[in-house]
Amino acid sequence: MTLRTSTKENPLSQTEILNYVKTHRAEVFEVAKVAIDVNLTKAAEAGTIKTTTLARDGHKIDETENNIQEGFAVDTRHCINGDLDQYAKKPAKVAGSYEIEGGRTWDEVNLGETVKAKTIGGEHRQAIVAKETLFLATDWGEIQEVGKGGLVTISGNEAIGNNNPCDMVLVVDGKESAVVMTEPVYKQRKNLEAQGAKLTPAVEEFFAIAAEEDRKNPYLQQTQTRSNSQEL
Repeated sequence: MTLRTSTKENPLSQTEILNYVKTHRAEVFEVAKVAIDVNLTKAAEAGTIKTTTLARDGHKIDETENNIQEGFAVDTRHCINGDLDQYAKKPAKVAGSYEIEGGRTWDEVNLGETVKAKTIGGEHRQAIVAKETLFLATDWGEIQEVGKGGLVTISGNEAIGNNNPCDMVLVVDGKESAVVMTEPVYKQRKNLEAQGAKLTPAVEEFFAIAAEEDRKNPYLQQTQTRSNSQEL
């Protein structure tokens, strides 16, 4: 069973997603956030941050937009193909989401300054895979596009689309994979099997859908070719 068809004009609501996760437990799996290096820029003025990232098959996707105010944090990281990927955070959420290099607080960062930071890992979330492209009405008031093979994760009572989850790993049998979810599916499966994890039907479904999209992704194909060459 799948979610209803959604469009930008008729997106899935937060309630629809949250209810779906509650009533379709066989389709739910667990992911965990891990620490990654990012740059944080303290916005000097109000504006708009457009998050343009990659769908699982490698095409660029205009994921969402965030309206920002002076003092907001702009998180800049890299997609798996090397392109920049940006997100916005309200000042009140910075302390719980990042550790700034040198132990500085967000109040100590100047307007317009860019600092190196590391995301704070450890958070576990429930997740479902997008079986087709879907559109989600976010908790922050924008419409988010999630490509096939991407994730919708639940943080507290908020549903969030994750097209490029370079800071997430699968959790199976309580064991966190060492391979981030933007890597090819064969690497994720190999790592979990090496740990002796028993894959659930929901994880197997994610692998099947993600593998289909991986085969369309030229960057991941290059990665797999290089890996295979190194193993020979």
